[in-house]
Amino acid sequence: MESPIIRVSPNELSFSSVESWKDIYGHATQGKQTMAKSEFYDMYGSGFESSCIGSERDPRKQSGMKKTLSGAFSTKALSQQECIVQNCVDGFVRRLGQDGCFKQGLNMTKWFEMIAFDILGEMAFGETFHCIETGKSHFWSDMIVEHLFFITVLDNLRRFPLLTAIGRRLLPKLTVHVRDKHSGYSRNKVARRLDAEKGRHDFLTVVAGKVKRGEISQEEMTAHASTLVIAGGETVATFLAGVTYFLVKTPAAYERLRAEIRSSFASTADITAILAAQLPYLQAVIAEGLRIYPPGSQGFPRICPGATIAGSWVPKGTEVYTSAWTVTHDENNFHLPYEFKPERWLDKSCNDNLEASQPFSLGPRGCVGKKYVIPKVNTTVTWLTLDHLQ
Repeated sequence: MESPIIRVSPNELSFSSVESWKDIYGHATQGKQTMAKSEFYDMYGSGFESSCIGSERDPRKQSGMKKTLSGAFSTKALSQQECIVQNCVDGFVRRLGQDGCFKQGLNMTKWFEMIAFDILGEMAFGETFHCIETGKSHFWSDMIVEHLFFITVLDNLRRFPLLTAIGRRLLPKLTVHVRDKHSGYSRNKVARRLDAEKGRHDFLTVVAGKVKRGEISQEEMTAHASTLVIAGGETVATFLAGVTYFLVKTPAAYERLRAEIRSSFASTADITAILAAQLPYLQAVIAEGLRIYPPGSQGFPRICPGATIAGSWVPKGTEVYTSAWTVTHDENNFHLPYEFKPERWLDKSCNDNLEASQPFSLGPRGCVGKKYVIPKVNTTVTWLTLDHLQ
């Protein structure tokens, strides 16, 4: 049996078990501290004078930020925003059907990036980026992909002291340029949103009210909005591309999904996120897609205060994490882990350790946007399957 612990670098351990999810990311209990985020997160907050929900390393401050944003991601707020998602997905499906372009073949990864970014523009800033309308990705979306690439490079360089020193001399001009352009555009968009009087509800409705009442600064609001754009755009597009690929490559799963959707909805006009969430096989498809192709597949590192993780004692100061990809592709947790099998989420006799799949992490600092992502994915997959995917 392979070890569930891998030493990635001298002071860095990767775990792959249900126990490690809970021990590293779970809620603090008597005699157990909440593990602080590592320096990895400093890169996400750079470019702003305020930290944000993604970059704040202090557990108490991060908890306060989560409370600040909780209203924006409440069930009530998201239901009020559903018409925004519906309009964007409607435009997306119509655009795919124009001029028979779907039959000619499309790079769906790019189209999913465009729909995800258009929805984010509407939800976060009250205005679309017109990606679907023009059929072209927005420069900000491309810039974010570039930004994430440099973050990945810097994260890997920090494991090698000599390369880190070299990288600090060679990379700053590239990384600072992309970072400053991104933060500057975020500030411009938030300023426009605050100046505008909106008669509808979007992500910033709740947060903008807090800024106007002086509860949080405009810079913090901007940092949060920037994080939403980074975390809620490319990751959603990545998942949609992945689950579409696996559905096309697994005809039996696709036919079962299509039958369920077509028996539930006569037309796209009948589709709502609430109704889509009640389709058991659709939910199994999404759960399996998140298992086999998790968008945030890397580990989210924490600093161990000196604790037992998955039955092994880990010294204070060690960087630890559980990788969403590693743990879900471990045969100790899932049988045939590389095969797309939505049925495993419905079969009560299945012995797979379903708890091992935590694509949004867990605990007090689990992804605050989960309630935002799942309805959007439900709606998009349902519309696309009913209208186009064959």
